[in-house]
Amino acid sequence: MRYWIFVAAVSGMLVLAGCCPEVMKQRKPPETAKVPAETPAPAEVPVPTPTIQPQPSVPPPKVTPATPAPPSQASPTQIAMATKGEDIPQTPVPPGTKFVSPAEISPQAARVFQNIYFDFDRYDLKLEAQAILKEIAGYLLQNPAVKVMIEGHCDERGTREYNLVLGEQRSLSARRYLITLGVAPGRLFTTSYGKDKPADPRSNEEAWAKNRRCEFKLSLD
Repeated sequence: MRYWIFVAAVSGMLVLAGCCPEVMKQRKPPETAKVPAETPAPAEVPVPTPTIQPQPSVPPPKVTPATPAPPSQASPTQIAMATKGEDIPQTPVPPGTKFVSPAEISPQAARVFQNIYFDFDRYDLKLEAQAILKEIAGYLLQNPAVKVMIEGHCDERGTREYNLVLGEQRSLSARRYLITLGVAPGRLFTTSYGKDKPADPRSNEEAWAKNRRCEFKLSLD
């Protein structure tokens, strides 16, 4: 009886001995999860401050002054004024200046400086007069030493005072037109004889048409 009790006790111990490893395995504490080490933040790279190089000073562009017109030619301002119908003041005739007929200068001058004519009681330039004045301007621009006296004339009708004014307006019209064509104002002078010096003394339409005119006298002084 004791024998079997012993055997049973030994068997129980053996059974317990075989089960302990499994139990130990089951009761083994869980491994602690490994926490990855924190990655250090990258070091800040200093941003270089751009260096502004001083720019070399650039000199302002040279402004070339406008070339003044020769004394024998009108300036752009004078041409613009004459084109608008504005009178440009005249300089006094230089002392000792003598004006003569174009024929006394040269045959070419006599051909170029023809009389220009006007309608009754008018001082605006007709197309025929403008064509003559263009030839005169061309001659003057090619001969800068020549000065011109423009004489205004009228027919006998009207008072002397009225015709003196009308004759002056006719000579000024011719002067302005020559300035628009480039002739310097200082070379152009005007005067009026009104009805005092008729080209034809008769009292009729033909004579009156000849007397409403401008004549040109020249000087090389």
